[in-house]
Amino acid sequence: MDVLITPAKLSGSLVAPTSKSYAQRFLIASALADRPTTLHINGLSDDIKATVKALEAMGARFLLNQEEITVFPIKTKDNPQIFCGESATAARLILPVAAALFDQATLKGQGSLLNRPFGPLCQALSSGGVVFESTKLPITFRGRLQAGEYKIDGSLSSQYLSGLMLALPLLEGSSSISITSPLSSAGYVQMTEHTLRVFRVEGGYFTPGNQNYLSPREITVEGDWSNSAFWLAGGVEVQGLNPSSLQRDRLFVELRQMASIDGGDVPDLVPILAVCAALREGETEIYNIARLSQKESNRLQSVSTMINSLGGEAVGWEDRLIVKGRGGLIGGQVESSNDHRIVMASAIASCFCRKPVLIRGVQAVNKSYPQFFTHFNRLGGKADVF
Repeated sequence: MDVLITPAKLSGSLVAPTSKSYAQRFLIASALADRPTTLHINGLSDDIKATVKALEAMGARFLLNQEEITVFPIKTKDNPQIFCGESATAARLILPVAAALFDQATLKGQGSLLNRPFGPLCQALSSGGVVFESTKLPITFRGRLQAGEYKIDGSLSSQYLSGLMLALPLLEGSSSISITSPLSSAGYVQMTEHTLRVFRVEGGYFTPGNQNYLSPREITVEGDWSNSAFWLAGGVEVQGLNPSSLQRDRLFVELRQMASIDGGDVPDLVPILAVCAALREGETEIYNIARLSQKESNRLQSVSTMINSLGGEAVGWEDRLIVKGRGGLIGGQVESSNDHRIVMASAIASCFCRKPVLIRGVQAVNKSYPQFFTHFNRLGGKADVF
């Protein structure tokens, strides 16, 4: 699917879509809990659906619609085939949990997830007695995870650490985790620690064993700052955001005005931060973003290509992006690279272009925000999806 957008200013307000990062963590914890849990949400994305499907394969049951998900805890199966769609978050959080629950299982995926790295996580789990046939999807393992001391490389993804934190309370003995490199996206680890507290589990870098996840019965999942940042950049008021959230993407309001931005903790903001940089005068540097090459697309390339395709000037290197702002953009054609954040950033950029914008492959937004273009047009946008 493609979309042709005629430049038009956005206005009005909307309620923030649900934080998929929080929803995925709460779904996994709910599936491990002692009784059913209901999550109150605002919209279902493909990543949330992928997490539900993966947990169903592990023996959980669900009732779901656009406003709530009721989770019935896992009743374990033998040798489950766990399909995670294209969701790296689901796959990396669930793999250690599956290793704690099953003697054998296979983790599967599709699309860009087939190229996402799992090596550091598999290496860590191997030290706990798990044997892997491969460190790329599909991943089949044998051997139940054992309590112990775990070392993990945190430079590529904090999801490796978060997955271990969710799994270790299930083991018979106490365990510890040490990080062997600087940790990226530390805010997501704090979200995992918060999830454990909600379910009254003691965990983190030291985790006692033999614990039970205790359901709070109901959870209202807070709004998503990363997807809301697109609307904020477009001049839309967004309701339902927690200003004290552990989501580091809440820093967008400050970062969008800066000429030198450390993107290490906010990788999902880089596409829209680049658009903001192109729309003002002067040079902006976004650095510490080498791992963007391992996202849904190689965002060091796809973000700079997006800006250049719209008549701006940007160049990406191994760990940084330079945008030379000219106070506006022209318009043109953008390839989404099957990346939901490239689609949304391009759509917001179109509101400030002089000519129409054609975006190829807009179905990518379904990964995190299927209602994006419905909301875009409702707020005054002129997008024709075909």
